[in-house]
Amino acid sequence: MELIEPQPPLTIIEDSNKTPSSEQVTEQEANAFIETLAKSQDESITINENDDQFVRHDSVIILPSLEHRITSIDELLADPNLTEDTPLTLHYTTNIEQQTTLAELSDQYEDQTIVLTIIDQNGQTHTKPLFELLNQSNIDLTAPITLLTQHKHSLQTTLSELSNIKDIDHKESVVATINHGIQKLSVKEIIQSGDMPDNALFYLHRVTDNDLQGLWGIIQTGLIEKFRQGVHIEGVTPNKDMVRAVIPANADEKLTSGFSSFLGKILTQKVNSSYIYNFSTHTMNRDPNLIYPGQQLIMIHFAPEELKQIYQFFSDKRNQGVESFAIGD
Repeated sequence: MELIEPQPPLTIIEDSNKTPSSEQVTEQEANAFIETLAKSQDESITINENDDQFVRHDSVIILPSLEHRITSIDELLADPNLTEDTPLTLHYTTNIEQQTTLAELSDQYEDQTIVLTIIDQNGQTHTKPLFELLNQSNIDLTAPITLLTQHKHSLQTTLSELSNIKDIDHKESVVATINHGIQKLSVKEIIQSGDMPDNALFYLHRVTDNDLQGLWGIIQTGLIEKFRQGVHIEGVTPNKDMVRAVIPANADEKLTSGFSSFLGKILTQKVNSSYIYNFSTHTMNRDPNLIYPGQQLIMIHFAPEELKQIYQFFSDKRNQGVESFAIGD
């Protein structure tokens, strides 16, 4: 009689190096990207114009210590508190006089609501919309007048160079921006919101003359550039040392179907909840319509999870080859 040996139990060996899914990889990339987006809170972070930064709630930032003063070159030269190498920016206007007639101005300007300043034949100055100047009673449209046009100028200089300036009357009033060095400020002290965690992130932007699109454009451009720049991270994705997500320039636009874009909804919420800090007067403003170049810092709060969602959304869309960035209302 033959004995049959029982078969040993089947052992299933699982691959410990199982390849993660694309969703898992994107999530790992997003976590790594957000963690390195802001510098360590141990470093003081200098916020320069045209060099926006993400900082943590517990960060210390460095800004210029600026004073804005209505003064004159003679008064600045006589100020004992200023040194020869004190950086200054002078803001002033010049008037250009042009001989013309109202008839010529009517032909020159298609938009007759434009406000113009003229000097009439009697030497009187009038500042009115063009249509009002044209519709005055008993007006001679061919009579010679003088059109006054103001041009704004900014001149960067130092106190030692002021005496050599010939283009400005030294007794004429100018607006001077005086740079007294730097100031270190705590983000917590500026925001003064005790319920925010230390790892809350803020996108910081110094307002410049180029910010023609207002807060919406500032935040949109900042996110596009920061996510496109990416960060160098090792060990997250094989053969890929740059982690980034590309946000298209039109990703904030509303579709003709009426759907809102994912980014458009975020921008709307961030514009309405923005902090606008005047680091010259040390005052806070929450009105997104009141921004001024040279003295304001835009501070936009993001929870890390929000930025992670932005990264994942645009990474997933690109991986899927999707061209529409809309979501239903």
